[in-house]
Amino acid sequence: MDKKVYEKTRYQNIYRHKKNKNYLIMISKPVKSSIATIDGKKIMKLEDAIKIRDNPKLKVQKGLELTYKEDFDSLWLKYITACKNELRLAYNTILRKEKMFKKYLDGRFNKKISKITKEELITFIENMKTTTKQKNEMIRVLKSFFNWCIKEEYLIVSPMINISQYKTEKPQMKFWTPTEIKQILEVLDKDIKSNNIFLMKKAYLVKIFILINFSLGDRVGETRALTYDCFDKKLGTVRIEHSINYDTSSNDFLSNTKNYHSQRVVDVSNKLIQEVYQYKSFLNNYTEYNIMDSDMIFFNYQLKRPYSDATLRKAFYYYCNKANVTKIRMYDLRHTYVATMMAEGKELYHISNRIGHSNYSTTVNKYGHLSNKTRKEIAEITDKYI
Repeated sequence: MDKKVYEKTRYQNIYRHKKNKNYLIMISKPVKSSIATIDGKKIMKLEDAIKIRDNPKLKVQKGLELTYKEDFDSLWLKYITACKNELRLAYNTILRKEKMFKKYLDGRFNKKISKITKEELITFIENMKTTTKQKNEMIRVLKSFFNWCIKEEYLIVSPMINISQYKTEKPQMKFWTPTEIKQILEVLDKDIKSNNIFLMKKAYLVKIFILINFSLGDRVGETRALTYDCFDKKLGTVRIEHSINYDTSSNDFLSNTKNYHSQRVVDVSNKLIQEVYQYKSFLNNYTEYNIMDSDMIFFNYQLKRPYSDATLRKAFYYYCNKANVTKIRMYDLRHTYVATMMAEGKELYHISNRIGHSNYSTTVNKYGHLSNKTRKEIAEITDKYI
């Protein structure tokens, strides 16, 4: 159980999620475990939580998520349940873990979790018939799993300790220079002022997407999940609470951020807030739809669902070509933000908090290699181009 997510109640062994207000019951026998759902549904009523805590027969009859076996596969299923209900990881993050398990781990370690050795894991990873990148992903997945096992007291020491990732040549990080940022914004503004309504809408959509991503350094999924009222005019902040739901089979448009630490409130400039609300006014004036503050910014009102990644990417690349700037990915706007801030002499520690990294070391590993020469090529802070 993550104590940053759950808070104590006045009832023994019953905890409540700080944000979602659902309950979790801690169980100590026959093994230490937790219950967060009944028949796949979250426990939202306190009286239900008390009944489950005080009625051992009910736990068995209802077939709750308790797992008393301590073999690898059984604990993995419990771990994935925790990722969904307690840790509330993003859909894509959980999907990657599940695919990794199905392809490489299912049935591979048919033994008690405490019997798995470091040497056994090293041999397993070395013999994986896959790329070095995938092996490094496996190392990350296994470390997270065994760390969870330690937190839940199934293990004392992780067998993954001191197993390092394989050294790989870091791909060249792409980002726009200040000149390119200014260049593409000028092209976008020109089309926004045209008399072609189709072109105006496409240009404004791309402009707002670039301004938000470049100003916040957030992830693409987080940008796509923003609503207008996430931007607080009085406080000069933006709340990042969700990511877009990449699960096409779900009726929910919003999903969890990559991890709990990615939920954050970020200071933003008045210029950016003005640009966002001017875009809302533009849509109200040039479309037949009544845009509300609670609406998602990147919402396709014709299809009654958020714009897809493919639609946004197509429009984004159209203007990369039209403005004759480097064809970067939409995600590289995040790199552009970090490189710009580093060039301005901002500390990586502060950048790390803003972009939602759970560990400062993640920011250092990803961006610390940017040379002084590269950093000096980036000259201006975001507001200078808005």
